[in-house]
Amino acid sequence: MITVEFRERDPNSEGRRVVATLTVADDRTYTVAGALPLEEISILDRAAPGGRLTLAADPVRWARKSHKAFRAGYIVPVITEDTLPADVES
Repeated sequence: MITVEFRERDPNSEGRRVVATLTVADDRTYTVAGALPLEEISILDRAAPGGRLTLAADPVRWARKSHKAFRAGYIVPVITEDTLPADVES
């Protein structure tokens, strides 16, 4: 299982708050909770068809590469759990 928390700066504190969570199960099904439209966000990936990786196409790779979609720093993806083997990326 892979769990990724998407965090934004909390204007009322020095820390960040979770605005969305992605959970990818061992069978590669996934759930999205929160306010971000993660299924609409693609990641540049030369190995993916058309050079774009979508969550629906490969949830495991998308979760592990999600930091590439959020480079500006407003939203920060943090992998809080990853129990899938490294070779289960595609």
